[in-house]
Amino acid sequence: MKITNTKVYGFDNAIIGMRNPMNSWDKSDSGLDSYGEFLMGNKDNKLAKKLIKAGSDHRKFLRQIFISAFIEVPRYIWTEFDTYKVNTVRNSCSTMHKLGARDLTCNDFQDGVVIDIVLDRLNELGRLYREDKKVSILREMKQILPEGFLQGATYTMNYENAMNMYHSRKNHRMSEWSGEGGICKWIENLPMMDEWLNL
Repeated sequence: MKITNTKVYGFDNAIIGMRNPMNSWDKSDSGLDSYGEFLMGNKDNKLAKKLIKAGSDHRKFLRQIFISAFIEVPRYIWTEFDTYKVNTVRNSCSTMHKLGARDLTCNDFQDGVVIDIVLDRLNELGRLYREDKKVSILREMKQILPEGFLQGATYTMNYENAMNMYHSRKNHRMSEWSGEGGICKWIENLPMMDEWLNL
């Protein structure tokens, strides 16, 4: 599994919007540096923490800070990602279009785990499919494809999604969630998350 090409954006507008309910924009001390990077001010961070502690109704600004990344995880993890499918977008690498385009190897599966007979059958079907493009062959490949198959997707969510995901999965028994290189560790390393996650 791997997570690459992480981009976080929308901080500046979210922090301005955070001050809308009290028209307190003049108290904002955040801004952009000379490279256009957002710098969180102490006063804004104090208010953000207060709103985060107050609960979902008050921390709406988190829904306006967006995360986009390329995430490659086993199919069994993607089914769990769907639990958090509120204002998220997943644009996946397609098994419908690309499964069978080449022979698969152990490296295409989480931890290299795939039963030899299954891998052999998938590759046999893939070769047949490359010859005649019969949908019935592709259908069989999709039906026997193990859940450990690594499938990549560009995934977009917001900080509220990420916090909910983190709190639900940080002690999960699957290392893809809670392990050292897992999704929760990735979330911890997003900007400001180290301060905001455990308020």
